[in-house]
Amino acid sequence: MKIYFVRHGETDMNARNMFYGWYDADINEKGIAQAEELRAAFEAIHIDAIYSSDLKRAYHTAKIIANGREIQPVPEIRELYYGDWENRTWEEMSEADLEEWNGWLTDWVDRRMPNGEAFMEFYDRVTRGLEQIIKENRGKHVLVVSHNGALSAMHCHLTGAGPQAFWRFNSKQGHYSAVWVSGKKRTYDCMNYPAVWNKNRK
Repeated sequence: MKIYFVRHGETDMNARNMFYGWYDADINEKGIAQAEELRAAFEAIHIDAIYSSDLKRAYHTAKIIANGREIQPVPEIRELYYGDWENRTWEEMSEADLEEWNGWLTDWVDRRMPNGEAFMEFYDRVTRGLEQIIKENRGKHVLVVSHNGALSAMHCHLTGAGPQAFWRFNSKQGHYSAVWVSGKKRTYDCMNYPAVWNKNRK
């Protein structure tokens, strides 16, 4: 099977560099334009099924790309829940509780954000959702629309790099990645391929 990965379009929260995990922000005008560019790119790509995080910014992006096709929401591939740090900037969090902030920066795998989701709970949730998608779609081509953190967890899982490699991955908005999955073998076809470039090459 082949899996295409897309990060949701830009939101106002992204533009303000905020932590907003489960806060249900929608995509902004730039995010809509990014999704429309991806829709044009995927017109030439065969897709059997489309899956999306159930949060608005991902589902709206998927809806634009799908162009009338069915989308299956998957709560397991939501972003990390930041707890008390939801809807705050990096600066606000570090100023509010510098000790807690520095503790998380140095021990982000094992340390839970205040009233938030532990990283390994998040990682296990996301990879469990991904494995279910794989199990249900062997031999097919699917599109998965999610969030930067959740996509990083999926890439850690698929490459075998594990959770400690989380910060090595970054999914750009308005781009897509693709990987072939056959049994235990994974072959990356592309990473952060620009939608506009794809459209211009048709």
